Amino acid sequence: MTTQWFVIGIFTIMVENFSYTFFFHRRFNSKYNVTFMPILLWLSASAWGVFVYFLSLNSLYDVGILVIYSAYIFIFKLGSIIQKLLNFLLAIALTLGSSLVGAGVASLLTDVTISHTLQYQDTSRLLALIFIKSLQVILFYVFSSKRFNIKSIKKTSTLLSSLLVVLILSCLFLIFTGINEFDTELNNTLVWLSTGLLLLLISVFILYEMFMREESSNIELSTKLQRLELESAHYKELDTIHADIRKWRHEYNNNIIALKSLVESGDSKKTLEYISTISNIAMQDTITLQTGNLVLDAVVSSKLWYADSLGIDVSIHAIYPKDNHIDDNDMCAIAGNLLDNATEACIRINDDKRKKFISFSLLAKGKNLVISVVNSYEGQIKKKGTRFITDKDERFHGFGIQYLDSIVDKYEGQVLREYADGVFETHILIPLIPKSEVK
Repeated sequence: MTTQWFVIGIFTIMVENFSYTFFFHRRFNSKYNVTFMPILLWLSASAWGVFVYFLSLNSLYDVGILVIYSAYIFIFKLGSIIQKLLNFLLAIALTLGSSLVGAGVASLLTDVTISHTLQYQDTSRLLALIFIKSLQVILFYVFSSKRFNIKSIKKTSTLLSSLLVVLILSCLFLIFTGINEFDTELNNTLVWLSTGLLLLLISVFILYEMFMREESSNIELSTKLQRLELESAHYKELDTIHADIRKWRHEYNNNIIALKSLVESGDSKKTLEYISTISNIAMQDTITLQTGNLVLDAVVSSKLWYADSLGIDVSIHAIYPKDNHIDDNDMCAIAGNLLDNATEACIRINDDKRKKFISFSLLAKGKNLVISVVNSYEGQIKKKGTRFITDKDERFHGFGIQYLDSIVDKYEGQVLREYADGVFETHILIPLIPKSEVK
């Protein structure tokens, strides 16, 4: 075995185990907060690979790798046995698929058979090995994500990284066409050049991953700041509600004392007039939501009463299930955010002929909670980042949208937003789980 074969053999073993480690680490959540475990896993698996490679015991390599990664997943990772077995099968399929495709491409470009590419120790096999590992790096990175986000495709960083990957693969294709069985020096140069391209490919994915994590961290920080602002406004509103409740209690006691005096005086006419007066005041001052959740009722009632006071037509249809796992503060934040945006949109309608309305619905449908807010708006809507703006005013829908979406994601829910013909609709679906079933 030549030095070149030995060095590239070790290198490709480390690359392969790097792909496996990254794939399994990202596919499963960890049971324990041990940051160095993936590195230890990669080094252990690579050491085993180098050991059997040095002793030419390649038949034991797959067995050892299977044992190492099985122990890692079943001891240190969360998930059901079926999930873990399926991911093992996926890893095996990706490995076999990349090997067959890589060998097939190599044999096609070098005019040799696939069996020759996989058996003989010549330049074509070395290049095929490097090309196969390149495909593995790409496939394992792509499939390592538990959720595929179509929005990420449109990001400049993603497009740039994809372009670099395509260029690297194109260079590898060109290298295959440059093999000359009679020029050993040229072939050695091509092999080392291919190895460098594989390193470059890995670097692209590492830098892209670092960039995406940094971007995710920035978004998370922005969401937290937004959450603090909204929570501050939310608590101020609760203070106002509590002050109104205290005021109402004070007035209630005064009204009871006054009614008692009128009844004792025997003046039934004045008593009835007083009852009628305080009843009308109560009806004018409240638009009430009565779901049994006092905090939610107070917040939503306050928001809708404010909208009604601005001349906005308001309708409510709400039945809130008592036994659910959703935190009251999160529920109030969702409802408050939706109603604030809806009210803001209605306020900015300048056409007196346009109807201003808000429809609020909160219902349990099957095993899901469905929250819907439908409101009128004016102008043409465009999406700017996470916000919705109109040609009339940029301060339209979007206050706390990241925060709202993060709350919905927390409960593994979904958000659907639609707008057309002056009507904006937001529908939120959150799976309902009884408190007794929440761990």
